[in-house]
Amino acid sequence: MLGKSSITWFYSIGIGFIAASIVATLFDIYYLYLFPAAIAVGLLALFRADRLIMLTAFFVPLSVTIQDLGFGAGLSLPTEPMIILIMLAAILKLAHEGVWDKDFIRHPVTIAILVNTAWVLLTTFTSTMPLISLKFFISRIWFIIVFYFFASHMFSDMRRSMNFIWFFLIASIGVVSYIMVLHSTYGFERDAIFDIIQPFFWIHGVYAAMVAMLVPVFFIMALKGKEFHYSPLRRSFLMFFAVVFGAAVLFSYTRAAWLSVFAAGVAGAVFLLRVNLKLIYTAVILVVGVTLYYQSDIMMELSRNKTGSNSKNMEKHLQSATNIRNDPSNLERINRWSCAWRMFQDKPIFGFGPGTYMFQYAPYQLSYQKTVISTNFATLGHAHSEWLNPLAEMGLIGMLTWFAVFVLTFFRALNLIYYAEDKRIRYLTLALTLAIFTYFVHGFLNSYFDYDKIAVPFWAFISIIVCMDIKNKKDQKAAVEA
Repeated sequence: MLGKSSITWFYSIGIGFIAASIVATLFDIYYLYLFPAAIAVGLLALFRADRLIMLTAFFVPLSVTIQDLGFGAGLSLPTEPMIILIMLAAILKLAHEGVWDKDFIRHPVTIAILVNTAWVLLTTFTSTMPLISLKFFISRIWFIIVFYFFASHMFSDMRRSMNFIWFFLIASIGVVSYIMVLHSTYGFERDAIFDIIQPFFWIHGVYAAMVAMLVPVFFIMALKGKEFHYSPLRRSFLMFFAVVFGAAVLFSYTRAAWLSVFAAGVAGAVFLLRVNLKLIYTAVILVVGVTLYYQSDIMMELSRNKTGSNSKNMEKHLQSATNIRNDPSNLERINRWSCAWRMFQDKPIFGFGPGTYMFQYAPYQLSYQKTVISTNFATLGHAHSEWLNPLAEMGLIGMLTWFAVFVLTFFRALNLIYYAEDKRIRYLTLALTLAIFTYFVHGFLNSYFDYDKIAVPFWAFISIIVCMDIKNKKDQKAAVEA
């Protein structure tokens, strides 16, 4: 039975809130009604953080972005406030209990992430615009702390890793299905996609990138569902939405997303066929080498393409991907990439500072490279490259440490895909690796890492891969000792 003091507190808080609500209504202060929800989320963050992380994963695809809260800051609701609360809970837990699993901290991927994050922090202090860089650092660090580090205690359990993925997938199914149905009423016209994705997405490229990340997850989980003990009905469900999400990528009219899904499909086929790893590494080195050696000839051939990207014909829209002669979108990318390179040459060590490219690149534009969509007012984003953007903002070390995160993740993941004894680990790693690979490819043409719909699955998927790598090593060691 409740004590008298508990009952007194209950009624006191209740009456106090009712009184405050009356005052808030009289003065149009409606934010007060969010206070109970904030208290509930705060309690979850402190005492049941794993459930709050699951809930956040569900809300990420459904989140709505407020573009400008003042001072150029935006906010994704309800996810970013929830993430901030989880981050604070993680910091309190760290202060109280000490470091997380030492094997996780010592993992090569974790070390690469810590080195890159340290460099981002260092270049924040040397930034030409410290406040902008500080905002960039904070917005990145809360995703890393929550979904890479703090969630790792949850991802060490295969069942909870799968639950996290399912929470994200189910919410994504709802959003994508809604957009696809609405798009169908417009006959899947290209121009319609820019409006119908709102309020869930403000940029159609973010929508395409997120959907592209999930296509291989659906396909692999459908194809290898028996390993996860999925029923035929669930496998059919997964395959159906693999097709739906593939169609969503197609009708997003985003060439980078098309390319990323195609590349992931080729990579997936290679891995499923278990092509020798040495052969894969050799092929990658050869392709990169040949491309660099014949880059002048390739550029000359591309300059002959005149197909524009504003075509409503899907075939011509795809052909326009290689048009660097008169396609404004492609030419503007070259303009931004060239600016990034010239900025790097000016500040090769520390760069201009994280998040500053869009405010600093204008003087580096050359008149003959400008296009009809060029601007000097930081209104069209950054360098349109996940690799050149850090090069300009954080120098060579910033770009190389960021690239190292991807390379080490793929290296450890491939080892699991080929050699893990547990087939669930093998195929889940394959699904998540291909998801990350789509963004790796996408990163050559676009950069959407500031958005929660990309950052959350990215860091969570890498954390799951690292946790499975650690689990696989422990299982192998136990088998040897037995």
